[in-house]
Amino acid sequence: MAKTTKITKEMILETALEIAREKGLEGVSNREIAKRMNSSIRPIYYQFKNVLELNKELYITILKYFYNFLMNHAIPDMPKYKQVGINYIKFAKEENQLFKILFMTNSNMLLDDFVMNDYEDFQEIIKIVKNSTNLVDDDSKSFHMKMWIFTHGIATLVATKTINFSDQEIEDLLTKEFKALMSLAKNN
Repeated sequence: MAKTTKITKEMILETALEIAREKGLEGVSNREIAKRMNSSIRPIYYQFKNVLELNKELYITILKYFYNFLMNHAIPDMPKYKQVGINYIKFAKEENQLFKILFMTNSNMLLDDFVMNDYEDFQEIIKIVKNSTNLVDDDSKSFHMKMWIFTHGIATLVATKTINFSDQEIEDLLTKEFKALMSLAKNN
C-alpha cells in the first residue's frame, strides 16, 4: 500500500506563495495549488473553509515574507533605517508580483492603517526609526509615514518598470529625503 502524505495548511500556503510569486494573485487557484502539489483539491477545502480564508492567510504569509525580506538583507556599513528603505525597493524589483499584491491592489484602507499596521515586524521598524532619528512616538511615526510615501513612490516606479534606477541613485534619493525630513522635524 502506498504511503500518503498529509497535506498541511503550511504546505498549501507555501505552494500558493510560489504561485503568487510567479503569476500574481490571479494565478492562485485551488486547481493550480492542487496541480502543483500533485493532489486533488479536497485537502485545500479541508484546510480552508473557502477561497476568502485561503486568500486572507496567503496575504499574511506574503506579509511575513515581505518583513523577513526587509529585515534580513543586511547591507554592511549602512544605517539600518536606510537598509529598510533600500530593501523595500529591492523587494519591489525582485518580488514584483508579491509587491503588487501587498501594495498595488485595492484595499480601501486609510493611510494610517496601511502604513502603520500592528504587525509585530512593523513595530521593529518603528524601533529602527526611533533609533535612527531620535524622534519620539508620534513624531517618529509621522516621519516614517512621510519617508514611506517617498520610498513607496520609487518602489512603484521600479515595480512597474517605469524607471530603472541605479542602486546609487536610489541610495542618494533616500539619503536626501531622509535629511530633508530630519531638517523639517528639527524645525518643528
